[in-house]
Amino acid sequence: MRRIFARLGESPFGPAVLGLVYFAVATLALLATRSAHGIAAIWPPSGILLATLLSVPRRAVWRFAVAAIVASLAANMVAGSGLRVSAGFSAANGLEAMVATLVLRRRSGRRVSFIDPSGLSAFFGASFVAAFVSAGVAACIAPQSGGGFILSWFSTVWLGLLLVTPLLLAIFEISASTRQAVSGRQTLDLIGIVLLTILATGSTFCQTQYPMLFVPMMVIVIAVLRGGMLGGIISMIVVVIFGSLALWWGTGPIFLIRTSHESRLLFFQFYLLSLFVSALPMATLLAARDRLRVNLSERIRLLDQAEAAAHIGHWRINAVDQAVLWSPEVFRMHGLPEDASPALDDATGHYHPDDRERVSKAVAAALADGQPFAFEARIVRPDGTVRHVEIQGERDYSSQDDAIGLFGLIRDITEQIEARQVLRDARDAADRSAQAAMLLASTDALTGLANRRRIVEYLDAMLADVDAGEVAMSIVLFDIDHFKTVNDRYGHDVGDEVLRRVAATATEGLRNTDLIGRYGGEEFVIILPRTNADTALQIAERVRARIEASWQDGQPKVTVSLGIATTHGEDAGHGILKRADVALYAAKSAGRNRLRLAS
Repeated sequence: MRRIFARLGESPFGPAVLGLVYFAVATLALLATRSAHGIAAIWPPSGILLATLLSVPRRAVWRFAVAAIVASLAANMVAGSGLRVSAGFSAANGLEAMVATLVLRRRSGRRVSFIDPSGLSAFFGASFVAAFVSAGVAACIAPQSGGGFILSWFSTVWLGLLLVTPLLLAIFEISASTRQAVSGRQTLDLIGIVLLTILATGSTFCQTQYPMLFVPMMVIVIAVLRGGMLGGIISMIVVVIFGSLALWWGTGPIFLIRTSHESRLLFFQFYLLSLFVSALPMATLLAARDRLRVNLSERIRLLDQAEAAAHIGHWRINAVDQAVLWSPEVFRMHGLPEDASPALDDATGHYHPDDRERVSKAVAAALADGQPFAFEARIVRPDGTVRHVEIQGERDYSSQDDAIGLFGLIRDITEQIEARQVLRDARDAADRSAQAAMLLASTDALTGLANRRRIVEYLDAMLADVDAGEVAMSIVLFDIDHFKTVNDRYGHDVGDEVLRRVAATATEGLRNTDLIGRYGGEEFVIILPRTNADTALQIAERVRARIEASWQDGQPKVTVSLGIATTHGEDAGHGILKRADVALYAAKSAGRNRLRLAS
């Protein structure tokens, strides 16, 4: 409907259509209920014009206003008023809608809303000002004007604006939005409201025996509760129609008042105003409540979506009865249906057995002293799967009864825990790889002993301890006697096996604190920390004897010659190695398979 008015505003025929409607309604209103001043009980054309001016584009307002003024002029002249009076009344009628439109659009733009108290108050005030201005202009034109005329005109115009404009704007709004289209049930409610109002209003105004004017008010309250703003306005329009017809026919409870026709008309107008003041604010509050309910529902829906996307839920524990409240995401974390929140003991029972006591203690302590808490725990779902969660909570005061409780968040961190474990495993694997690389870099590939690099590093470290005041250190340098002959006679494969056997046998004769390594070729070094010359000679002899006795059938028998050196003075690594090497050559010169101590 609003789109229709928008198209009419652009069309050259739009003002003509409004003019015809305005003329027809104005003529009926003038004929329906008249007083000595020719003023109707309610002036619906004012509401029609205001609703139109609020709906059409701003640039088309003046064309529709002019069309309505011309139609009003024609209607007044048809009703028997002179040209001067008709022109003045028509100007007043056009002015009232223009004033109300100007006030409302300056406040809220093009759209006027009745679903919040401020919008209704603005419309109430704008229509009051417009009716007051219109009554003042009409009083200057009327042949016989006075306080009664001004009051009658004011109430007639104001009622027309108050009753008709909201009804038309509500219809426009419903027609313009498919989301707000009236459903089948709402249609049945509106039909029921109309029938009930007709029955109640007819029973009230078709008799003059009982003052039953309270009955329509009761029906209007029911109409507001069932049909909202639209239902209330429709019900009031029915009351206006029946009441006006009753005044015309000379029947109804109003005629129980022994007074003039003008006073009865004024009473009826203020009766309608009281209905408006009673019903529409209530309808507005109900509409505002429904809007808040919809907004709250939408916010809850968005909150649920946000929690589901972030895998975060919220919970609350009532300290009085220890009732537990879970958000939908908490149910999903636990793998439970969203039927009812569990008791506190049952909620704790969903945690891993190893975590339950810790969870219970944290909750109990928070309830007792109000200290916030945060920890990680595991949830065991009914299907046996385990979810890791992070829980935090703090003291909370209920907004309803000031009861102390706990409020907190629970976040599913299973993916983070799994990622953390993957990183930990990767780090451990990297550490193992690094250690393996370091071991490989410091190990002789053939014998598995320390290589030359490792020997030199270890020797320098031991010599540093000796410089710091430790006891003497000794080294043993030995090689295999006639090893070249073994390679030439048996081949390099056998030679490699001999090297491995000598390395293993020599290692068996050492202490846990000693280090043996392959220095190069068939030459080996033994580092003996905190060992003097006498002990070094004993260890060297034990190694020599084991190697000599280690040969088996089918294997070449080998022996070793050994040179021993012990630190003295400020030995460096190359210095002690050189002295051991001199001792080794002395052992070889003495016939091999023997040992010598460096001087």
